Order: sequence, then C-alpha cells, then structure tokens
Amino acid sequence: MKATYKIMGYSEQEIQASIGHMLEAFSYGAPPHGGIALGLDRLAALLSGEDSIKETMAFPMTATGRTAVMDAPAAVSDEQLKELSLKIVR
Repeated sequence: MKATYKIMGYSEQEIQASIGHMLEAFSYGAPPHGGIALGLDRLAALLSGEDSIKETMAFPMTATGRTAVMDAPAAVSDEQLKELSLKIVR
C-alpha cells in the first residue's frame, strides 16, 4: 500500500495521515481471515431489507472517510450538557 501511494506522488506525511493506521495494523500481521471476511454487515442489510449497508454498520464512514467516533472522547460544552440534562460530578 505504501509503495502504491509513493508511486502516486504522496509524501510520507500524506501517507501517514491517510493510511497510517492501516500500515500500523498490518505491521502486526495479516488479518486471520486473509482479507476474505464474512461481511456480516452486508448480510444483515440483505436480511433486513435495507437499501444501504450503512444502516446495519455500527460506525459507518462519511463521504470523507471519517466515523462518528474517530475523535472520541472529546470535551463537551456546558451548552451540550444542559441540552441533554446531564451534569458532570467530579
């Protein structure tokens, strides 16, 4: 993957920013399924009659390749706490 990105003209910093997490994961070895996973999300979408696989995924990615939990945990404003009727007790 890294060689492909280098051929496409990406810098080392750009490679780390876009696929660094995958390169780190593969440094520990290939996945036990060898890249041929069962696709349970897709199967669940088919069985439930959903038009989009995103409806059955725990953390679907946006068009920019981000998920809702990528920056978690994050600080919460007082306004957000008030809106949800929550209070932080230390």
